[in-house]
Amino acid sequence: MQNILTIAGSDTLGGGGIQADLKTFEALQTFGVSALTCVATVLPNGHLQIHDLPKDTILEQIDAILNYVPLTHVKIGLIHQPDTLHAICSRLRQHPELTIITDPVLVFKEAAVSAHQVYLDILKHELLPLSTVVTPNLVEAQQLSDTPPITTRAKMLAAATTIQTLGPQHVIIKGGQRFPGEQAVDLLKSGATTHYLEAPRLETTTIDGAGCTFSAALTAELANGKSLESAVARAKKFVYAGLKDGVHLRHGLGNVWQGAAQHAL
Repeated sequence: MQNILTIAGSDTLGGGGIQADLKTFEALQTFGVSALTCVATVLPNGHLQIHDLPKDTILEQIDAILNYVPLTHVKIGLIHQPDTLHAICSRLRQHPELTIITDPVLVFKEAAVSAHQVYLDILKHELLPLSTVVTPNLVEAQQLSDTPPITTRAKMLAAATTIQTLGPQHVIIKGGQRFPGEQAVDLLKSGATTHYLEAPRLETTTIDGAGCTFSAALTAELANGKSLESAVARAKKFVYAGLKDGVHLRHGLGNVWQGAAQHAL
């Protein structure tokens, strides 16, 4: 059995974040270990509150895991603090044997423009050069590529091509519900090769954690020896099943259910 490290935040409602990663790893017959970076909570007023762990506490977790756990793949999610992201990149740079899959979760309060730009710069110039695969959604891809809103396949391809110049060989842009049309379209840009993956669009509110779950499933499938194209296709099926049979919460919220995919693959 393969061991996988996830470095990410906690989703209090359990749909995304480190909870989604560990549940996905388990469902795909891998063993997950985790370094927690922050705790994200949706308050009763609907606002997102993020409590960051101290940088040294995060690094202690990573050092302990790298010391005791043999592993080949690392999945990166929400780090949130620029100095913490910089420190994590410095640690990972010491382990070139690791395959890094980055889900560039960009979550900031609207007022934190300067922190967002610093974080984005570190992500682009320090983490992406270390990453083998990066899996942005449309908004994240727009920010990483510094392009206008992505509304067509041509714009999606242009953004992926730009992101490739930052370091990762493979870019997967998740179209999700934001992409126009009746199909949920994802783009895989692998080297000079381009693949589009489609599935019928699901009208559902059980969408929280879809991005985290996709990148976690992709990481697990790669760790299990699947080719990149096969791993992407299987991860998309995994998420589709989780969306279709998701967990409905109160007040219109809902989570992807990672357990739904046991008969889908």
